Amino acid sequence: MALADFVHLRVHSAYSLSEGAIRIPELADLCRRHQMPAVAVTDRNNMFGALTFSETMAAAGV
Repeated sequence: MALADFVHLRVHSAYSLSEGAIRIPELADLCRRHQMPAVAVTDRNNMFGALTFSETMAAAGV
């Protein structure tokens, strides 16, 4: 199965305190480099990264 056929549906970003470490721009770059068509960020107890996630992923073509 190619990476383009797989979508991560449970990613915790740096906005999920104590659970995630990746920053949104780094995640977008990773998805772009590996030709991932989509990714889902499921941060816990907040939506602080939602706007950044949406704008950054759209700009990266993810």
